[in-house]
Amino acid sequence: MKEKCIVATWLFKTDLSNLNAGEGSTNLKEIKTYKNGLPYISGQSVRHALREAIRREYPDKFRCTVEFPCGNIKDCWLCDMFGYLLPSEGAKRWSPVKASPALGQIKSPVATDMILRLVNDIECPQCNEKINPLVKGVREEGKKEIKQGAKLKCPKCGKEFEAPYGIRQAIAYKQLIENIYRVSVSIDMAALGMEEVPIIEGKGTDAKINGINRKDLYGDNTESERKGRIRAILSAISNISDFASQSRELTNATPDVILLSVQEQYNHRLSSALQMDEKGCVNPQMFKEILTDCLAIPQTKIYAGFISGIINNEEDIISILKDEDLKNKGLVLCNTPREAIQEVIELFNGESINENAKN
Repeated sequence: MKEKCIVATWLFKTDLSNLNAGEGSTNLKEIKTYKNGLPYISGQSVRHALREAIRREYPDKFRCTVEFPCGNIKDCWLCDMFGYLLPSEGAKRWSPVKASPALGQIKSPVATDMILRLVNDIECPQCNEKINPLVKGVREEGKKEIKQGAKLKCPKCGKEFEAPYGIRQAIAYKQLIENIYRVSVSIDMAALGMEEVPIIEGKGTDAKINGINRKDLYGDNTESERKGRIRAILSAISNISDFASQSRELTNATPDVILLSVQEQYNHRLSSALQMDEKGCVNPQMFKEILTDCLAIPQTKIYAGFISGIINNEEDIISILKDEDLKNKGLVLCNTPREAIQEVIELFNGESINENAKN
């Protein structure tokens, strides 16, 4: 493959949520903020969400965990795509897949939600009455936490019995916010499956590095294997979900507006294209200039897809995406973000479905 890089940058709109809490007091999960109170989600959380989206579809391709990497680039997608550090072996790998933080783009008010862990009723062993152990008169006066074995009194039969387990009424607070986030992911395609080992000549204090030995660990299946892993990463962007604090809550974080570039030169220039002001507008001049700058790289293709109602000056941006000069240079406007991603996936199937693109 001549292509070296794929850059995907997108906007996604959330309802009330806290996708990546910061360091707060013991009973408050605060929203991480930057730039005068705008929320953000850390790059580490974005990488985690992308990893989990890939793992969900290809569980057998992950041979280890982030905490205990195996270093098997050929067979383990986790180590190949996301890198690793093995201090005991003196080995490390830079990640071919890089992710930016997801940056909130607009000013919006913060809501605070109370999180309450409910206490189940327990049964009196004497009369079998179901009672709330935190009700006044059941527990010892002034005690907020009941330890296992503590004395409780049944309000029906009046007899005492021991608490069968520890009981604590836990109350916490969580900040929530609505926003539009901008995030970018890049794929260094040439680095997938590649192992770089320095060539050392001499020993001890006389040892010197004389170049780098680059070995393609995919072997005879290098082309198909690399394309398969690229397709999996792109597909995961369509379904990205598992940000921090999402073990119980449901929040949509899939792309609402997306740009993807396929380039023969590695850079992250496209990642700046969808910057919004605090009113939810994208600067049309800057947007067009960035697209023009990216398309100036020979053989570059940019695919765009959008859901209406995300960008306030949507008409200005759509008119640029329909610009004939940009289309002739390699810009393809698709119906939806998923279709734009699928267009790029099909490039690595040896096919193109450009006939589905918007005119």
